[in-house]
Amino acid sequence: MATSLTGGDINIKGRVSCDSLDHQSRPAKRRRSSQQSDLIGQNGFIGKPLEPNLFDCQQKSTMDDCVDGSQSTGRMSRELDADTSHNTPNESVTSASIISHFPFKKSVSPSIFLRADLESSSPSIFKPTPSTPDTEKCKPRSSIPARLPAPVYAQQCISAAFASRLNPYALHKNEQMALQDHLCHLHVTVYLNIRNGILRLWTRNPMVRVTREEAFGCAKDQRWVNLAAFAYEWLVRNGYINFGCVDVPDALVLNNRRRRKDGPVVVIIGAGMSGLGCARQLEYLFRQYRDNAASARVIVIEGRRRIGGRIYSHPLKSHQATRFAPEFRPTAEMGAQIVVGFERGNPLDVIIRGQLALRCHLLRDISTIYDIDGSPVDELRDAMDERLYNDVLDRSGLYRHQAVMSPTAEGDRELINSGRDWSLDDGVSVRQYEEARAAGTIGLLLPAKRIRRGVGHKTSDLVSAGAPLTDLRSAEDRPAALECQSMGWKLRDGVSVNNTLNLDLVGRASDSQTLGAVMDEGVRQYQRMLPLTSKDMRLLNWHFANLEYANAANVGKLSLSGWDQDMGNEFEGEHAQVIGGYQQVPRGLWCFPTKLDVRTNKAVTKVVYDIAGTSGRKAMVHCEDGETVSADKVIFTGSLGVLRHGSVQFQPPLPDWKIAAIDRLGFGIMNKVVLVFDEPFWDVDRDMFGLLREPKDAGSMDQGDYSANRGRFYLFWNCVKTSGLPVLIALLAGDAAHQAEHQTDAEIIGEVTSQLRNIFKNATVPDPLETIITRWGLDKFTRGSYSFVASEALPGDYDLMAKSIGNLYFAGEATCGTHPATVHGAYLSGLRAASEVIESILGPIHVPTPLVPAKSKQTEPGTPVEQKRNEPSSVPGKIQARSNNSFPSESTLREAYEQAMWTALYAELGPPEPRPAKIGLNPFLLYQKDFWYKAKERSDDARRATSKNPNAKATRDEIRHTLGRMWRDASELEKRPYLEQIAVNRQTNSELWDRWKENISEWEKKTYEFKDRWCEANPFEIWQPGNSIKIAFVSQTATRPSSRTISAPSQPNADVDDNDSVGGTTVERPDPATKAL
Repeated sequence: MATSLTGGDINIKGRVSCDSLDHQSRPAKRRRSSQQSDLIGQNGFIGKPLEPNLFDCQQKSTMDDCVDGSQSTGRMSRELDADTSHNTPNESVTSASIISHFPFKKSVSPSIFLRADLESSSPSIFKPTPSTPDTEKCKPRSSIPARLPAPVYAQQCISAAFASRLNPYALHKNEQMALQDHLCHLHVTVYLNIRNGILRLWTRNPMVRVTREEAFGCAKDQRWVNLAAFAYEWLVRNGYINFGCVDVPDALVLNNRRRRKDGPVVVIIGAGMSGLGCARQLEYLFRQYRDNAASARVIVIEGRRRIGGRIYSHPLKSHQATRFAPEFRPTAEMGAQIVVGFERGNPLDVIIRGQLALRCHLLRDISTIYDIDGSPVDELRDAMDERLYNDVLDRSGLYRHQAVMSPTAEGDRELINSGRDWSLDDGVSVRQYEEARAAGTIGLLLPAKRIRRGVGHKTSDLVSAGAPLTDLRSAEDRPAALECQSMGWKLRDGVSVNNTLNLDLVGRASDSQTLGAVMDEGVRQYQRMLPLTSKDMRLLNWHFANLEYANAANVGKLSLSGWDQDMGNEFEGEHAQVIGGYQQVPRGLWCFPTKLDVRTNKAVTKVVYDIAGTSGRKAMVHCEDGETVSADKVIFTGSLGVLRHGSVQFQPPLPDWKIAAIDRLGFGIMNKVVLVFDEPFWDVDRDMFGLLREPKDAGSMDQGDYSANRGRFYLFWNCVKTSGLPVLIALLAGDAAHQAEHQTDAEIIGEVTSQLRNIFKNATVPDPLETIITRWGLDKFTRGSYSFVASEALPGDYDLMAKSIGNLYFAGEATCGTHPATVHGAYLSGLRAASEVIESILGPIHVPTPLVPAKSKQTEPGTPVEQKRNEPSSVPGKIQARSNNSFPSESTLREAYEQAMWTALYAELGPPEPRPAKIGLNPFLLYQKDFWYKAKERSDDARRATSKNPNAKATRDEIRHTLGRMWRDASELEKRPYLEQIAVNRQTNSELWDRWKENISEWEKKTYEFKDRWCEANPFEIWQPGNSIKIAFVSQTATRPSSRTISAPSQPNADVDDNDSVGGTTVERPDPATKAL
């Protein structure tokens, strides 16, 4: 399960470090070098060395674990191409290479502004208009470093894709949907190389936006510029590049002195990470597609007097002896606290470390767990109980819902790894190839000779680039008793090593079974198998409490089949905390590069929207203070708890499918107790320590007795290194979080202080100077902490939460199925909502036809193929007659002479017959036409059975998957008519081809005869433009070809190679002057 929004997983491995980058308030503006500068010194700097960070100079003695890596943004660059050691798929690319040799004027660091109080903001006025680049005339400067070896460059591109949550070897499903009918399957490799190259530009310096021209420079050939244009637009619109606090200049528009019209108004409800991230992204996109005819506005409405939502860094005022520099304010995290790994695509890496340059403390998993008597738990005993807990959890995973993953088109892994492109084109689109692959008919789609030549790439043979999921069934194959022995446990007398757990009776008892029921049963069966003690039970339930912390709910409320439906999307690297307060991140999104229009202290009570979204009717947002804001689009980013509570009315009411998803998903509570002391009495070098809790009946071996109390102060965070003060934060998870909502402060503080005094008997534990207790369930703006997959939830509920209704859109952590209950999930949902809004305004990205021009320039239909490479090129036009005052060059006259000859030839003989169209040779496509609706019925039935929604309908991918399975399972008798039809089509193609070759050969012979006669009647030496002598053509038998060779017409045909000869004669390409005819 992904780490929770208000905290993180406890099992964190890493080292103490502090990444700090002092940077400018405005991003650097400079051209990226396509080559590495020769002026960069050995350490990557030029000229005067950078000044050390003020914080490190003053605090180095007290913060030895913080390693300073600060530098100015003016010294950042993407092009440290010689340094490739950090660019591996398992490392973070964003903050690894941000040094530049370009000098830049020093300015104030944004991290100082982030600690200031909120100020009033003014609206930004933009109008989005689509921009279509003229790729035919574009010859961009290459963005590929000339001095960098191709394999090294390729690995940097691959690393950049991994760091952007994209598979470097396969299309994203949305990319495939847009390109599948326009892109040849062989060109998928080319597209991926270009897309990965654009991502490389961004990840190497996220302080500076990637321009369209730089994106075009990632194409190695002019033919691929359209691919680069689409990749750039897709990456920008979907928030994979140019997101966060990056500045972008206004798009160039013509001056217009007329009065500007009002453009679209977008109102975002909620100024949390999703709302601010969405607003910042929309501001960027509106600038990207700006027009001078109208202006667009983005307005953020927030009910609280502050921004940040469930990120709230509460200032601490009781203790003034902070160890931080004056510009840092001591805070305690009331909500979100942990950054769950910066690597493998976390967008917060770009914002926190790459743009805002905030200092972070990397967490270490060096902790001690204390028992109820205050003694530390033996580490070996703790490890054995943890392995036993993990075994029970793994075995419960056998009842997980098995999601159907639809693979997308993949490129050639070997070529991508080496940085090479395909240059061939067999005319088979991505859709055709993927459908044939799913049906197992690739051999029929592509001629055997082309497969032998290696043109077709075997998508099914490629290994997925994503991290493989754990093979949970391996635990089931091993008997539980044998597994326990390998952990170090001793079996009870009479227990065989072949004994195992039998969880089916509980696991399959109900379709809405809970995880807690199955895990409790697993513990009870292990009690009969192993000599567990009450101490073992307390340790096991400590790990239960940790799981409840991650989900903000008791395990008895979690869905057995889907509680960890986001598994496989976790980020990598050490977990971290932001020094000086996590709230600096939303403040940075609000402030930089310009302040967003955020209106605080305006609680929304009602939203009136257009459910159709096509009538152009405005939406109305009603606030508690009586103000009403009109908008073209409304984005609701409030919590799932607010939706469940009904605090905001929607008119018309939300549809039943949305209400059902809201009701099925869970929204939990996790609370904290903040304790500020005068001096630390605990080990300040450890980031956390745990506490075992007694069941309601002391010494009980009943698993049910531990549920209510196990999450009560089960973990303490040591926040000395992040707040600058002696601060402990105790966590209340599971049922204990709900109990705290109704207890007095005195009761809670007295109990937690008593527990600390029990642990640290040898130290003096005073009463805290300052205490804060969170009660998120009572907060009217959240009604809880974060979402979880409840027992009644269905697999697609997070997607339903994200689905828009007319001009009403939704964002927030509960709408991000891949990263729910996390800050980065909330931010990603804001990027998604911004993409949906901009597409509703601009429409989908335009895909030109043809997407990839032919390798060589072609003539118009019915004319010979283009000129030979060694022949001069010319543009047809009127040539003046020879005179005493004007002497055109002989080459110009020769071109006009040839043009006149071809004009006369076509006038007499007509154009050559075009190549016949090829009839389809894929039997599966014929089968698909006949059985589509039958497959649709089957898929719909399966979808309804899975989702328990009688109105559910299958997607096109699911229908195609069913069709492919039906084709593979079909008998020979069922396939016979389609195979026979393909044989007929093949014979027809052959006959049409033979007839065309015969006709074109005859036409060719006539051209030889006509050309000889025309040249004889119009000798070049005396010929004048416009004075050609017409001749009557009489067909004769050509005994030999003319010395002037004639070109055969060019038509695409997959069965004939480009260098085939026609009719036994050599084919050459004519002069381009004939193309205009």
